[in-house]
Amino acid sequence: MDTPPPDDVAGRLLRTASDRHGTDPLTWTASPLANANRVLDVCCGSGPLAGEFPGRWIGVDRAPRPGAEPVVAGLANALPLCDNAVDGAILLLALPRLSDLDGVFAELRRVLRPTGTLVVVVPSASPRSLAELRTAPVHRTGWTNRSALDQAGWLLAAADFAVLGDDRGAFTLPLPDAATARALVSDLSRAGWWPPDLAADVRERVASGLARRAGPGRVLPVPLRRLVARR
Repeated sequence: MDTPPPDDVAGRLLRTASDRHGTDPLTWTASPLANANRVLDVCCGSGPLAGEFPGRWIGVDRAPRPGAEPVVAGLANALPLCDNAVDGAILLLALPRLSDLDGVFAELRRVLRPTGTLVVVVPSASPRSLAELRTAPVHRTGWTNRSALDQAGWLLAAADFAVLGDDRGAFTLPLPDAATARALVSDLSRAGWWPPDLAADVRERVASGLARRAGPGRVLPVPLRRLVARR
């Protein structure tokens, strides 16, 4: 009997989430690089963004996953590419989980061609509604680099990138029942949408609250922040 493929949690959630116009986070993330000839996807996981850049995408991941698009094994602070190799690069739900940000940005500057574009997408940790406020505590601890949420623009500028845009995507995920609500707490952490080291008491408190509010037509806000920068 064949072994089923591992659950691609990040890809599944990124394809399921949508904003009020029906746009998913993958399309939203890719749109600033519509005219790029070659796009580097750093910490790409299973490569859910590959379909947005047919024939133009290259992924780098520390541990390429089975079933992923062709991906090169490598680290974000030691990219296995030559200088000026790409004119577009993406960090999707990756920056707050990385420790050596100076090394990461130095490598991105090295592999990006002059005037190349970098897109950084991180969870939006600033609540703008009561529904978002209910889950805001998840972002307080558990990130490797918490500054990559609130100070992402400053970090890019300090790394000598010119920030061209900083906007927010109000995405949601369906919350049809209590079982789905509880599963989402774990899945969002595994996907990099919520902290990977979420404290057990916070995890249980948030899961219980979501389970109580779940039901047909209910949704969970999972907003994202997108920064577009120029080398």
